[in-house]
Amino acid sequence: MSTLTWPPTKATEFVTGFINVPSALDRQNSPQVDPVRSRTLARMAHFVAVRLTGSDPAQGRGGPVCPFASLGARSGGILLADSIATLQDEPIIVEQVTHMHRMFRDWAADCPGEPPLVGRALVLTFSRLEGAHGAAMIERIQEMLKPLFVQDGLMLGQFYPGCPGGGIHNPQFRPLDAPVISLAIRYMHLADAPFMLGSEHFRHAFEDRYGAEGKAEIKRLLANKGARANLA
Repeated sequence: MSTLTWPPTKATEFVTGFINVPSALDRQNSPQVDPVRSRTLARMAHFVAVRLTGSDPAQGRGGPVCPFASLGARSGGILLADSIATLQDEPIIVEQVTHMHRMFRDWAADCPGEPPLVGRALVLTFSRLEGAHGAAMIERIQEMLKPLFVQDGLMLGQFYPGCPGGGIHNPQFRPLDAPVISLAIRYMHLADAPFMLGSEHFRHAFEDRYGAEGKAEIKRLLANKGARANLA
């Protein structure tokens, strides 16, 4: 499945259709497409195809920055769209991302085979948002909607220039520092356990999904966190 279809609502009048990474990279050369939106999609597609699939010694481990992005870029499982919502349109963005949540779940039900579920992601860029105020709004929306996603075994991540979110193996590494403001959806994995530690709701949802293995991983991480606190 190469595209997904937005439901016909007022909020979705602000968004483009979904395209894959190679198509997003090509759109910047098309005179028929809004140059600002095309450039935004191309910059994020380049970030996914080069930065996230590449390796960096600063990340504190071997392999690509995001193993899931590497698989998704190869399989065509990463799809991007752009929104022209502005700082005055926070409720519209919330509705757009809520639609993405439903679309992502329906994608798995409609096409359970290829591309592999582990490599699927939807990325929504925001070509009219920039600066600290735009980043703060996306952080706020991500924090508000994350419980909905985690409960369904999904992850909702924020990307923007200067995003301070640190890496799992090196807190000083900045994997979410992207060239444009974006929100991305992908499937949750056992390796996401460190992102569940800050909320009892998240821990319970994670443990319900991964059973004994998930409980053991959360227990191990909490024990390590406690040990480091005692050494501080």
